[in-house]
Amino acid sequence: MVLYVIGLGLADENDITLKGFHAVKSSERIYLESYTSILMVPGFKERLETLYQKPVILAHRETVELEAESILQGAATSNIAFLVVGDPLSATTHTDLILRAKQSSPPIPVQIIHNASIMTAIGSSGLAGYNFGQTVSVPFWSDDWKPDSWLERIGENLNIGLHTLALSDIKVREQSPEDMSRGILRYQAPRYMLIPQLISQIIQAAASHGADYLQPQSTLAISLCRMGSSDERIVSGTLQELLDLANPSQEEAHADQAEDDADEMASEADLDKRRAARAEERAKRAFGEPLHSLVIVGRRLHPLERDYAANYACPGSRFLEVANHVYGCKE
Repeated sequence: MVLYVIGLGLADENDITLKGFHAVKSSERIYLESYTSILMVPGFKERLETLYQKPVILAHRETVELEAESILQGAATSNIAFLVVGDPLSATTHTDLILRAKQSSPPIPVQIIHNASIMTAIGSSGLAGYNFGQTVSVPFWSDDWKPDSWLERIGENLNIGLHTLALSDIKVREQSPEDMSRGILRYQAPRYMLIPQLISQIIQAAASHGADYLQPQSTLAISLCRMGSSDERIVSGTLQELLDLANPSQEEAHADQAEDDADEMASEADLDKRRAARAEERAKRAFGEPLHSLVIVGRRLHPLERDYAANYACPGSRFLEVANHVYGCKE
């Protein structure tokens, strides 16, 4: 009897390894961890079930954190598969569940089956994995909660010339503060942080702390979007150039303003919602659908890394100029 902790890979149901597939087929129950990441195809649960010819149980945060015993009890008498998008012990870790299994009496055997994750897909940027420092996760900000402890980690990486992988936040099955305070069990629509918001929060955090190591015009970055999928999109440039890609054109800005002015009955909240929807659509037009991640390029940039990453430079980018004259990356 084994608890299989299985990486699904990056994009869709076909990314599972052959070893992982055989483990799933041998399992009595199959759980899919569904709150730290998602497969980037619609109806992924049904697609997994079609491939496995078995039902798949969605394991939400409360299932994994509060009901782990029910998973482990099953693994005490039969094989149980716990599926994780990406690699189970890479960008996402489930060491608590594994430790509980090993510390059970008697111990439950655990077999970890690895797979590709965003931590390995960073090689597509052209930057060497050996030259990356600490990875950071950037959470959504709200009006009264703006955590930025990750900024210090970026600074530590850049201080020794290393690249930083910044993972954008996702919100799945989240409740609003209002519903939570009223005891209403209602979940908001899923939200996925896109590149413009990720960069904006990084720039704002740096400005609020007076950090001089993330200047928008002279800091190079590479967006990694929908990695491993057929429509993955990689774009390089300065932070400001990437941010500007999702800005409305002059004509769009005028049209948006005219539409807002014409709707005299709209409240400010309605207008804010409309503007946010436009910004999201423009972000998707520039970078594609989620999931999005960002690499902040460190000063220890090798010429081969520079040349490879420059192939992804956005139109009119100063990528090579900044790499050569600001980063000092020369032959």
